[in-house]
This record gives sequence, C-alpha cells and structure tokens, in this order.
Amino acid sequence: MLKNYQYYQNKHQLIMRAFMGMISFLLLVGISVSPISWRDNPYEMTFQVILISGMIISLLFFIKTEGNFYKSLFISLITVYLYSKFWVFPDTAIMLALFALAPLIPIFLFDKIGFYIVATLNIILGPASILIISHTDLQYTYEYVALDSFGNILNFTAIQIILVFVFIGAYNRMESANAFQKEIQQAKQLSSVGQLAATIAHEIRNPITVVKGFAQLLDQEKELNETEKFYVQTMLTELEYTQVIINDYLSLAKPHTGDLQVISLNGEIQKVAELLTSFANNRNIGFRLDFHCDLQLHMNQIELKQILVNIIKNGIESMNDPGYIIVETEQERNMAKIRITDTGVGLSKDQLEALGTPFYSLKDRGTGIGLTVCYSIVQKYKGKIAVQSELHKGTSFTISLPFYGDTN
Repeated sequence: MLKNYQYYQNKHQLIMRAFMGMISFLLLVGISVSPISWRDNPYEMTFQVILISGMIISLLFFIKTEGNFYKSLFISLITVYLYSKFWVFPDTAIMLALFALAPLIPIFLFDKIGFYIVATLNIILGPASILIISHTDLQYTYEYVALDSFGNILNFTAIQIILVFVFIGAYNRMESANAFQKEIQQAKQLSSVGQLAATIAHEIRNPITVVKGFAQLLDQEKELNETEKFYVQTMLTELEYTQVIINDYLSLAKPHTGDLQVISLNGEIQKVAELLTSFANNRNIGFRLDFHCDLQLHMNQIELKQILVNIIKNGIESMNDPGYIIVETEQERNMAKIRITDTGVGLSKDQLEALGTPFYSLKDRGTGIGLTVCYSIVQKYKGKIAVQSELHKGTSFTISLPFYGDTN
C-alpha cells in the first residue's frame, strides 16, 4: 500500500515539474516575441517581467514545499497575467479565450477557494468588460468583441458555468475516493482487531476467570484485615475491567448473529434508561425521554442494546456537571431516528473525524472499541450515525435505522 502511495506521489511530482517547465517555457517565449519593447513600452514590459518572475518563483517554491501560500500566490499572479494580456493586446482574439479559461489553473491545482474566487471574478468581470468595450470607443480597438457582444457574453458565461461543474464533479470524485480509502482502512483495522481478538481473547479469558473465582473466594474470608480486603477488592475491580475489554474485542471478533426480531424501539430505550439510571444518578444525571412515535425495528435485540448502552453511557461519562441525557425518537421517511444528546465536554473537529476508529478513545481507560462496534452494527443494518458537537456545550448522536413499522 505504501509502495503504491509512493509511486503516485513520485508521479505527481513529475507532473508538477513538467507543468512548471511548460508554463515557464511558454511565459519566456511569450515575452521574447512580444510586440511591445523596453524602449517603447517600459512600464508594460516591467510589469510583465515582474509577473512572470513571480509566477516562476512561486511555482518553484510550491512544488518544493507544497505550501498553500505559494499555490495561492501563483494562482493570483497568473490570473492577473491573463487579465492583463487581454487588455494589453487588443488585436489578439485568443486573449478573450485565455481570460475565460483562467479558472482552469486552480482546477489543475485542486485549490477550492482559489477556483471559486477566480470563477466569481470571471463571471463578474468578463461580461462587464465585454459591455464596456461594446458601449465605448474601445469597440473600434476590440472589434472581435464588439461585433457580437451578446454572443460573446453568452459564450463567456457558459464557459464559466461549465468550468464550475467540471470542478465540482472532479472535487466530488476526489472526496469520494478519499472517503472510500478511509472506509477501506477502517475495514482493514476492524478485520485485524477481529483476528487478534479471536486469537487471544479466549486464551486470556480462561485464566482470568480462574483468578477471579479465587479472588471472590478470598473476599468471602472473614479473617482478612481491612488492608487485605482492600487488596482483594482492587483485584476484583481490575479483573472486572479486564473482562469488559475482552467482551468489547469479542464483540468485533464474533458479532451477534442471533435471530432477528421485531423490537419496540421506545420500549428498548426505556429498558436501557432504567438499566443506566443508577449509574447516571451517581453523577447527578437524569434522563429525558421524548418519543414522537412508537416505531418498531427488525434487528437483533442485543445489538440494539449495545448501540444504546455504549452511546448513552459515553454521554453520561462526558458530563462533569448535573444535567440530563435527552433521548428522542422520530420517523423520517422509512428511517427510525434516535437522537441522544448530552451537555458534556463536547468534541473538537479532529475528535469528531476520529470517532468510530478502532482503538480511539477519549476516556482514560477506554478501549476505543465500543463506538467502533456501534458503527459496525449500524452499517450492517444499512443505517448511519451522524454526530454534532460543540466544545464545552455537548454532543448529539443521531442514529438512523430502517424501521419495520409503526403502531399508530
């Protein structure tokens, strides 16, 4: 995989060097055969030399550093250069076409902001320039423009619209490829975690069960002093935590494949809320359940419980102050939507993007597997999880699952 990546990186560098060489060559040839001269047009020549030098230098630094500053500088300079060419050489009809095609440069460099700026300028300045030429004495200088001003405006605008759709399509394909690559990487990680869990989980579970059994027997001994009892209780707590980790890994290694059944979504949420009430009360957290309609799901009951417990429990643990976990259900077309909202610490943009990745956890002793299991289950049922969050204000998970029917 890394070899393929390196291959395409090297290929990209070759393309960029070829682009730089060709652009530099054309610019230098253009100025060498230019009809204007230093003697007759010193200011125009100085302006062109400065622009060409700036373009070549900025492109060179961009290829070396991949810096956005140099890319933006190059796009700005070449846009000004193409615009100036249109006004400096009024007798050359091709300059209007180059003016119209200015947004192609940011498309080639995949600069989203640069493209929209140049395209917007073209949409405004192109038709405006043609109108000014057609209604002033410039019409005698730019005869090819004034001859059919309406047609030129129409064609110029059409080129911009086509370029906008070309860019949107290309950018969307690139984003789609990146998203697909991330999903492949996540699937490989899940597969690796599953294989690892299947290999070692049972081997670890058996001795831990034995150790836990003896620790429980020791805990029942009346002769133990307070220090010894503390040691045994600590052992049992840590063994319990170890079993939680093993269960999380086993959920990935061997997901539940039991019979699907029709489940009352609101009833299952009510059960989970009751199950977690004691845990929430210890942190001064309450539940607010808002059921808009009584939806039914056709899925494995244990898997639904896993999703709800994991996300609600994470919400409770994220809240440092008293408050409420709000759970809402509603129907949207053919999907049952469950919205779980907390008023906890919230998540940053980077943290949001990493959610669901194996081993990624924000808790001191988290396995980073719980949410991965949730995402895996929801995807299996052709649903999705959307997360909205703001730092220091809270997080909202919206789980969408195909509903079986409603009882209204």
